[in-house]
Amino acid sequence: MLSYPSVATTLQEMLILARESEREMALGLGLNLNDFRALSVLTQSGPMTSGDLARELGSTAATTTAITNRLELNGYLTRNRGAADRRHVMLTATNEAFHEIRNLTHPLATAIYEQLRALPVEHGTIVSNFLDATQDLMRHHLQTLSNGNTP
Repeated sequence: MLSYPSVATTLQEMLILARESEREMALGLGLNLNDFRALSVLTQSGPMTSGDLARELGSTAATTTAITNRLELNGYLTRNRGAADRRHVMLTATNEAFHEIRNLTHPLATAIYEQLRALPVEHGTIVSNFLDATQDLMRHHLQTLSNGNTP
């Protein structure tokens, strides 16, 4: 029989493992956690301005500049001036950054994919639907918190 508290506990443990994995990946790249999070945003979202990155990270302009300076120094980021407006600077993750992050995440992604492939199709659909709904709930909760509201 399905125990809903055990499912909730498993989800909480997965969130903890995700945070711990993020920390270890940062260490593996020689980065602190804030720098790794910035690099993750750039590799997932693509090129953006420093202001956009600051908003994504919830950091100040000065903090974001320090982060991007360190990422550029480590070879994980490039700054490119806009063609139309030279004052516009786009931050872009380097190919090395994509490669390094892929090397760190690919083994787990492959193992999860294989685990899902081993499930009967209808079970995979149920898992997918549950994860989609959970993700929507998490987005809504994040939005509530971001708006300064209490859940």
